[in-house]
Amino acid sequence: MNQILFIQDKKGNNPEDTKKIVLFFAILIIIFGLILSGQGVYGVYKFNENKSIENKEEKTTQIQLSQSNEGEVLITVESSTQITELIYNWNSDASETISGNGKTTIQQTITMPVGQNTLTVKTIDINGKQTVKQETFTLNVDKPKINLSLVGSNIKISVNSNVDLSYITYRWNSDEEQRMDMTTYEDKTTFERELEIPIGTNTLHVTAVDIYNNTSEKSQEIKGVTKPQSKPVIQGEYIYFEVIADENITQVDFTFNGKNYTIKKEIIDKSGNSKKVVYRVKLEEGMNYLKIKTTTESGITSEDLWKYEYIK
Repeated sequence: MNQILFIQDKKGNNPEDTKKIVLFFAILIIIFGLILSGQGVYGVYKFNENKSIENKEEKTTQIQLSQSNEGEVLITVESSTQITELIYNWNSDASETISGNGKTTIQQTITMPVGQNTLTVKTIDINGKQTVKQETFTLNVDKPKINLSLVGSNIKISVNSNVDLSYITYRWNSDEEQRMDMTTYEDKTTFERELEIPIGTNTLHVTAVDIYNNTSEKSQEIKGVTKPQSKPVIQGEYIYFEVIADENITQVDFTFNGKNYTIKKEIIDKSGNSKKVVYRVKLEEGMNYLKIKTTTESGITSEDLWKYEYIK
C-alpha cells in the first residue's frame, strides 16, 4: 500500500515543482524582456547619435575667395548658421572687421596689394564657431609713367597708368606741395596739367601714386625765361616795332591791317643779334592795326596787339 501511494505522489502535481517551473519561466521572460529593452535603448541611442552627427555636418560655413582682372578679391561666405563677424587681413597687416548682421550669406570685395600676398579670412557665427581660410594671390602692376614737356613758356605734366590713379603731387623747388585727388576725375588713369615756369632756374618735382600704392617720382630742372617783349614806336609815317627776348628768336609773325608777314630765322640771324628784331611798316590813313607773335628757340611765344590812328 505504501508503494501505491508513492506512485500516486509521482504522478500528481507537487506544489514545490510547480513553483520551480513558474519561477523558471518568469526569469526567462524577464531576461527576454531585458534583451528587447536593451536593443530598443541602443537603437534609440544610435538614432540620436546619427542625428547629432548629421546636424553637426549640416551646420558648416564655407568661405570662397576669387580674384578678378581688376585687381580685386571677392570674399563669399555661405553658412548654415547666422554670421556675426567677417574678419580679414593681408599678410601681417592690421585686420578689418565687417559685421555679419546675422546673415548667412555675405559678399565683400577688397583691393589687392601689388606683388604676392596672403589673405586670411575668418568668420564667427552666433554660436561662437570660427572658420578660417587662407590663400595667396599675386598681382603685377606697372608703376605710373610721368612725362614732362615744354609747351611755350609752360611745362606740361602728363601721367599715364594701367590702373586708376590715387593722387598726383607737384612742387617747385622747396615750395609747398600741391596735391590733386584723382577720385574727382572721370578718367582716373590719365592726368595732364600745364604750369607756368617761374623766371630763373627751377626744379619741378612730380609724384604719382596709383590705387595699389605704386609710386613714381620725377624731377626736372627747368630754366624759366621772360616772354619776348614787343615795343612799337611811331616816327612820322612809319611804325617801328622792336622785339626783345632772353633767348634767341626763331620767328616773328605779324599782321598789319589784315596783311600777314613773317620774319624767319635766317633773316634774324643775319642781323648779328638773334635776341632782338627791329622792323618797320608804313602807316595808312585812318586806323591801323598791328598784331605781333614772337617765337623763341625753346618754343616760348608771346602775342601783342596795338591800334593807332594816323592822320596826315
